[in-house]
Amino acid sequence: MKKINLQQFNTLATGIITGIVFPVIIYFIMYYSKVQDVRHTLFSNNLVIGNLIPIIISHCVLPNLILFFIFNGLNWPQAMKGILGTTVLLTLVIFAIKLIFSLI
Repeated sequence: MKKINLQQFNTLATGIITGIVFPVIIYFIMYYSKVQDVRHTLFSNNLVIGNLIPIIISHCVLPNLILFFIFNGLNWPQAMKGILGTTVLLTLVIFAIKLIFSLI
């Protein structure tokens, strides 16, 4: 039986991909657990109108902390950099959205 070398996944791309995909999965979990009878487009329109997008993004990005600690435990510094980079990028998106909505 061939043993899989997990160290091959210690790449910046692994961190970036998981840092983007995990918040999307969390968003759909939140959507399906909270709003089951509302269509997705109506749910999205209410988020834009209600200025809730920064709150939703921050709730979706928060679980990246779990991934960060998992990669830290596996001693994968390159993947940790990818997670940290996507988290910082999404935080800048939250800041930009709040700035735009405060100017309107």
